[in-house]
Amino acid sequence: MVKKDGHTHTRFSHHGSDERLDNYIEQAISLGFTTYVVTEHAPLPTEFLAHFTGPVAAQNSSAMLSAELTSYQKEVARVQKKYAGQIDVKRGFEVDYLQNYESDIRQFLLAQADWIDEIVLSVHFLTNHDQLVAPIDFDPKTLATYFPKITQSPQVIFENYLATIQKSLDFAATLPDRFVVRIGHLTLIRKYQKYFNLPQFDSSNQLRIDNLLLQIKNNHFQLDLNTAGLRKPYNGETYPTTNIIKKAHDLDIEMVYGSDAHEASAVGQDYHVVESFLTKVKNKY
Repeated sequence: MVKKDGHTHTRFSHHGSDERLDNYIEQAISLGFTTYVVTEHAPLPTEFLAHFTGPVAAQNSSAMLSAELTSYQKEVARVQKKYAGQIDVKRGFEVDYLQNYESDIRQFLLAQADWIDEIVLSVHFLTNHDQLVAPIDFDPKTLATYFPKITQSPQVIFENYLATIQKSLDFAATLPDRFVVRIGHLTLIRKYQKYFNLPQFDSSNQLRIDNLLLQIKNNHFQLDLNTAGLRKPYNGETYPTTNIIKKAHDLDIEMVYGSDAHEASAVGQDYHVVESFLTKVKNKY
């Protein structure tokens, strides 16, 4: 695996550190990374924000603002030039898949196509039984409020999440081939698994995951090997989980380490965990 951090953030996330991007890049260089992809949360569609039903704090801190887009791109260009020859800095976004807002997302991506090197396509928001859309990773209270079955019938929530991932893959398959698409933190729905004492995916949801992996493979998408969960108090695992990583390896899906760093000190964290595990998988450990 190339020493690459393919999922990172900046001060424009509004839910991380205010550090300069230089600090992140210099941390990556100090750890021997040769490629670094800046993937800030792309601005959410205006219409989506107008109908947002989750916590106000989540609405205001989920992504960069449209008005910040130019500043973000200038910042990435600046560090590309400053650190040229030391590390390959690539331009990207983490893009939220939002059901019913596919046309807005497509319009944004096509408008930015010449600037984008890579995208991470993620699901952070789900539609609940009352057709309200809410974040699944803001905090445990929000998850339980909008998706109360997480405590009683978690497999139903898992199914909803995986079905939304499926829709995100269907959407990604319609994008021009020039886009490098990486599927972000595939098992994010498990972020609070220790808090809610969540079970493993049942056989039906395991089958859904297997089908997702096949679609990722067939569309030549990449998979985000996201280590942020290892640092979350209620999770303690990678996204996706190790059994899914094994299956992805067997399917020869391209996997890219992602720290999901929201502060410079998180860049490269737990890279050795992923590297060691993949070595064991390759050796059929």
